[in-house]
Formats: sequence, structure tokens, C-alpha cells
Amino acid sequence: MQGFVNFADDIGVALAFLIPMICYLAGTGFVFAAGWGMWQLSKHGHGHHANWLASHPWTPFVTLFVGAALLSYDRMLNLAEGTIGSAQTAAMSDSLTSYTPPNVDPNTLMGNSPEQTVLNVINVFEYFFVTYGALVVLMGIFALKHVSEGRRRHGPSLAIVQIAFGLGVMNIDTIAPAVMAYFA
Repeated sequence: MQGFVNFADDIGVALAFLIPMICYLAGTGFVFAAGWGMWQLSKHGHGHHANWLASHPWTPFVTLFVGAALLSYDRMLNLAEGTIGSAQTAAMSDSLTSYTPPNVDPNTLMGNSPEQTVLNVINVFEYFFVTYGALVVLMGIFALKHVSEGRRRHGPSLAIVQIAFGLGVMNIDTIAPAVMAYFA
């Protein structure tokens, strides 16, 4: 069991390195793309892209918003988690690497009841859940960008639900006891 916990935590550490890299690269690209779109919008150019941009004038502003959200991703996550009531904080720094996986004692992993066993397993895999939830929120933000460009048939509702469930996965340690108490 300890090997499985270490593997899940290694995946969490890898995601903790990839998420800031994706956020900074994509955020910078979106800010540049928003500037280019605003410049194209102001000069009333010719061609297919200029015609599309003239009929969708909000796209550079949504792109700028998404770029700013990605560049301040840790602060955005902390604000959203504080709204849910969580005490967890996200940081885009080298402090993410100081995480050490918990040691699993098979005698304490099994609880007195099935509910306690599930809560113990959630506590063991907490770092994986936090980083995976942050990745789901990041993909939801990208989905909002695709909706603003008209690349998706549905509206922004699916992306908003994806962001909400990503925040739920990030805060599974506070949500799971409430769900267990509801069904008990």
C-alpha cells in the first residue's frame, strides 16, 4: 500500500510542477494574443480573421481576462477555496516540492467503520486530490476560453460546472465528511 501511496504522491508532485508551468506559458500567450486582437480590432483590417473579430469584439477582452487569471492562478484558487470555506492555500513557488508523502500504517488505515476507512484513504491521498482538482479547474478555464471563441456547441455552463467540481475535488477533505454524515 505504501508504494501505491508514494506513486499517487509522485503524480501529485509532477502535477504541482506542471500546473504553474502551463499557467505561466499559457497566461503569457493569452495576454499577447489579447493585445494582438485589440490591435486588430482597432485598425479594422481586412480578411477572414478581421471579419470574424469584428463580429466577435469581446474575444480579446475574454482572452485578456483568461490570461490574467492564469498569471495569478494561485491567488484565484485561494479566493475560490476561501469562498468554499477551505483552509488550504495554493502557491506557485518552490515550496511545492517540500511535500512528503504520509507513511501508511495498514492497522490505522482501516477504520472502525466503512465511513472512517474512506476518510482515512482520502487523507492519505490528499495531495493528489488537491493537485488533480487544480488541474481540473485549469482545464475549465481553458474551456471558458474555447466557449468565448465559439469552438464549443454548448454555452459556458459545462466549463463552470467543471470548475466547480474541480474546486470540490481540491477540497475533498472538507466535503467528504459532510457527505458521509448526510448518508449515515
